[in-house]
Amino acid sequence: MTNKIISSLGLSVLLLTTTLSAGTIPNPPGPYVGVYKVTETTARISFLDNSTNEDGFKVYIHDQNDIFDATVVPNPILVPQNNNGNLNQYANITNLTPNTFYKLRVTAYNTTGESIPTIASSIQNGRIKTSPPVCKPVMPGEYVGTYNITDTSARISFLDNSNNEDGFKVYVYNATTKALVKTITVDALSGIGAFQYVNIDGLVENTVYTLAVTAFTSGCGESIPTHASSITNGRFRTTSQTTTTCPLMPGGYVGTYNVTNNSARISFLDNSDNEDGFKVYLYDQNTNALITTKTLPAVSGLGGFQYANLTGLNANSHYAVRVSAFSSSCESDKTLSSSLTNGRFKTLP
Repeated sequence: MTNKIISSLGLSVLLLTTTLSAGTIPNPPGPYVGVYKVTETTARISFLDNSTNEDGFKVYIHDQNDIFDATVVPNPILVPQNNNGNLNQYANITNLTPNTFYKLRVTAYNTTGESIPTIASSIQNGRIKTSPPVCKPVMPGEYVGTYNITDTSARISFLDNSNNEDGFKVYVYNATTKALVKTITVDALSGIGAFQYVNIDGLVENTVYTLAVTAFTSGCGESIPTHASSITNGRFRTTSQTTTTCPLMPGGYVGTYNVTNNSARISFLDNSDNEDGFKVYLYDQNTNALITTKTLPAVSGLGGFQYANLTGLNANSHYAVRVSAFSSSCESDKTLSSSLTNGRFKTLP
């Protein structure tokens, strides 16, 4: 503020004149800059608008060494001011190079100046790695049919979803041990939408297997693998030559959740199609003393889940759960409780 004295007609008049203060630079946005919907050449970002006086925002694109990347055009990207009533502002990043790291720094600006930039700290927070070039085939299936099952063999089929594969790979796993049993390479198909068929031989009787199938090219690798979800979809059990067969052990992962001070809920996978039911054995984890046994009905088919509620428990106590499958002739091995959320839990105080 400045004072001026003006003399007029013998009178001195004191005038107070005000000098307008300079404008204020906007606050920096963020600090978190979300990164998502990343493709080979594009990405979408969002950041928190911390000002009400910005004219807009600038997104600077740097390389992995945090040096301004002049090969990306435009750079910086001008983003309009945020006046849509949303606390966040959004921007699309384009013209990126496939399979490349970038760091983003975002500022808010107005006619007075520009805020300090945000700091890129991690992937999904101001850092981007674009996707590799699109040359990998699309995942087949994803339904993988299983049928014509014997004690040592099975036949499978799956849909070809690509027209650029050099072939397919079928991975056969022991469902109980998770061990890879064999890998089968299968010829490519012409075009898209046809079915491929594979015979799997040399299997062990009365054993549950799971399958994962990929499409591959010699120069670009394999597609995402299929996921076995149920009997007839990537999961099967070979038959048995013996007349009496015990059910296979369920699980072996036994989920424990919804734990309160006097109850808990468990779930486990059914690995047999010949059980009459299941038995749940509840132990004191500290003493290994058996507390109670609970019988559950069978699950139809193979690959479904069974659930049970455990009640009447003591507060602030450690428990262990082991589960078996049984038939009229015999009982499977019991699962092993190995950790919290896998057969072990502690009730709340």
